[in-house]
Amino acid sequence: MALLQKANVNYREETHEPVFTYEKAEEVARRLGFTGAESKSLFMKLKDGRFCMLVTLQHQRLDWKQLKNALGGKASFCSDEELKERTGCEPMCACPFGHPADITLVIDECVFASEKLVFSPGPPEKTVEISVEDVRKVLDCCDNPVVYLAEREME
Repeated sequence: MALLQKANVNYREETHEPVFTYEKAEEVARRLGFTGAESKSLFMKLKDGRFCMLVTLQHQRLDWKQLKNALGGKASFCSDEELKERTGCEPMCACPFGHPADITLVIDECVFASEKLVFSPGPPEKTVEISVEDVRKVLDCCDNPVVYLAEREME
């Protein structure tokens, strides 16, 4: 939340019952009137020990070859313990931004195809919605390296 404020972007934050599934996220979004695309943040570790947070959309499938080419090495999903330890996020509630500077942000450009993006800022009982134009402003304020994955067709 501090990063959103630092980037001086408008956002909508709502508190609700804990959300740990996309089905529950859709139910909460409908009830609270969120209109943005639901994000999916996947915490990963590369073979060389680097960490990254892949930010994409809920229905996007991961293209492992594209990810490997963009990062220069193979990646695998981190354990729930690594997620908590390195980011402070709860499993199923990883946030796309606000991580330590040594975590590379991998942004799937499909994120920019919608008008708004909906994501968990960390706690499972919070949801945030921002415009995709503001996503770029937030990324500009991050201390993290940022890598972009070229947009591809939804699968």
